[in-house]
Amino acid sequence: MWMGLIHHATAALIVAFFVLFAAGKSEGLVKLLGTVLGLWILVLTIVGVVGIVTAPMFGGKPFGMDFHGMHDHWMHHDGGPGMTPPPAGTPMQPAPTPGSH
Repeated sequence: MWMGLIHHATAALIVAFFVLFAAGKSEGLVKLLGTVLGLWILVLTIVGVVGIVTAPMFGGKPFGMDFHGMHDHWMHHDGGPGMTPPPAGTPMQPAPTPGSH
């Protein structure tokens, strides 16, 4: 987890640096948009690092928030396929493997 954090944060900071550098060399609206984009990348990186670093203090949840939409069966809220277990009388069959007859 920590290596992924370090790699992603480093990449985001490098991108932010080049965006801010290019914005500093430009003029007008491009300079404003580049500055806003570069600062936004910096803010998102800082919030992401803080969220991951503080997650152990909140039971493994970033900022103590429980993201229900990111867990199992997030697409089947209506009890659609995959939500109901098979009837009790039917035995479980293994999935057929390709090439077996």
